[in-house]
Amino acid sequence: MAYRQYGVWGRPGLRNLFGVDPSRPFWPQILSIIGQFATIFGGPAIALVTIKYYPFLIQDRTLYIGGLASIGFWFLASFALFGANAFPRGTPGSVKLTFRAGWGLCMTGLFLGLGGIANGYNTPLISRDAAVVSKRPTLQRDPSRRTYYVAVRAWPDSRAVVELGAPREVYENMNVPITSKDTPQTVLDGMPDAGHVRLILGKGRLGLDWLKQIDLP
Repeated sequence: MAYRQYGVWGRPGLRNLFGVDPSRPFWPQILSIIGQFATIFGGPAIALVTIKYYPFLIQDRTLYIGGLASIGFWFLASFALFGANAFPRGTPGSVKLTFRAGWGLCMTGLFLGLGGIANGYNTPLISRDAAVVSKRPTLQRDPSRRTYYVAVRAWPDSRAVVELGAPREVYENMNVPITSKDTPQTVLDGMPDAGHVRLILGKGRLGLDWLKQIDLP
């Protein structure tokens, strides 16, 4: 009903929000729709591939800050890519802003995914031992459904700690302190070494290591 109020659907001369404008060339619109759907659905899918198989070995805050900056960049870029004439007449402003925010999120996923695959695919693996300061599980009632994290000093000659997902058997065989999810980063960075794990890393061709797996030394 809200769309009818703004005159997008069901009015003579106004096209469906998801339709093709008959007053404009047909094939450029089709190619644009295909490109948009590829980004909207392909971006998150490719990002999930990178997260599962080629995760960057970087600090969480770096990922969060970079992700938010990328979303903001593509949100602003959408005003240049999709002007007022790109939307059907009568499209509410809130719908336009939602589309632009979603576009920023999906473009971020697309570039994150493509960058991760380009960085990690078929690159050589190395191993190195790293200090562990603590561990924590997620809070699902069924232990088999939990995700297990270990807080690792993953970079040589650095006191910085990053939480990495580890196999359950690695988690359970580590005698290190258990911390909570909301433990401040400064507290983790200041904790003493309490154990070690072996990191299997890929030497990314873009200069960023990625995590293959975590084992016990």
